[in-house]
This record gives sequence, C-alpha cells and structure tokens, in this order.
Amino acid sequence: MSDHDALAEWDAAYVLGALTPADRRRFEAHLEECARCRAAVGELVPMPGLLARAGAPDAAPPAPPADLLDRMRERERRRVRGVRARIAGWAAAAAVALTLAIGVPAAMEAPDEPDVTVALESAAMSVEVGLEPVAWGTRLVIRCEYPDAGYGYGAGAGYALVVTDVDGRSQQVSTWGAMPGGAVELEAATSLPVERIASLAVRAEGGDILISVPVPREG
Repeated sequence: MSDHDALAEWDAAYVLGALTPADRRRFEAHLEECARCRAAVGELVPMPGLLARAGAPDAAPPAPPADLLDRMRERERRRVRGVRARIAGWAAAAAVALTLAIGVPAAMEAPDEPDVTVALESAAMSVEVGLEPVAWGTRLVIRCEYPDAGYGYGAGAGYALVVTDVDGRSQQVSTWGAMPGGAVELEAATSLPVERIASLAVRAEGGDILISVPVPREG
C-alpha cells in the first residue's frame, strides 16, 4: 500500500483535530507533497464551523453544499478506481508467480536421459549402467538386480564397478553390497568423458572380474 493510500482517509480527522501529535505531523508532511490530499482537506475545512453551528441550541440546521452529492460520488469513483488498479496489479503478479512456479521447476528438475546404457548380465546378477555426459566428466546411474536363488553370495557380499579408458587404465568408481532377491540403485562419477570410456566391469570383493563389457559406440 502506498503512503497516499495509508493517509488519504486521515483528512477528516485532521480537520477536526482528532489526530495524535505524531500522526498530525506525519499527515502535514504528506500534505506538502500530495495535491490530492490538500484538495480533500480544503473541501473539509468548513466542517468544524458547520458542526459547531449544528450544535448550537438556536442555530438553524445548515444547508448542505449544493454539490455535496457530486463530491461524494466523485470520491467514491476515485476509491473504486484505486481498488480496481490494486487488484489488477495483484492479479498480474500472481500470474507471473504461477508461471514461474510451474514452468521453471519443471525445466530444472526434468532428468536427462543417459547418453549410453550398458547392460552387464550373468547368472548371479543383472547390472544396467547409464552413462550421462556432464561438464566435469561422466555421471553413472547403476541398477543391480539379483535373482531369488543364491549363487554363492550372501547379503554381505561386496561388488565394485570398474571403468577402463581407451588407454587401458582402470579405476574403481563405486561399491555396493549384494541384496539376494532384491535390487540396488546408486550413482557414481568419473572424470573421464563418455567417449573415452572403453569398457565397464563388475568385480567381486575378492578382486575377480565377474562381468566385463565394452561400451557401445554409435556407427
């Protein structure tokens, strides 16, 4: 709400001397800058004299100004226009906020599809790895599923994902524990770009490679 909206209704109280000293000083400072409020106060200046005459025992009731009804209608029209303008502003701001709330998070939160998906299959497990290129290297999304029947592993068995680059250098990027009859989902990362990753392998906790597959290339 603007300073004018907050003070515009103080005109009558000011003319009648009903404001506190602090509010009176505030309203007078506002009058120095606001022509509309000065005009409103000018219209109300005769009010104290009229009220005094109305309170006198022998005084005849004062006749209202000829244009009193027109003044009241004009002030009401100004008030309605101000309310409508504020409502329109609030509606526009709400529309912008709603657009941002719906559109921006949808664009920011939409997950990217992996650039390459590699499947590593064996009797003991089924591993799917999605490789997503990012500015700093490659993000890996790993899902490992285990059959209900055991294949020599227990709930405490551990596995590791190994990435080998085109120069034959290998690095371990993630480890996890087996979940017989269940599935494990996790993420890993490497500084290697996708195009330099030659193969992926799953290694057992003891160090043996269980599954190894090359990363497919387009063309």
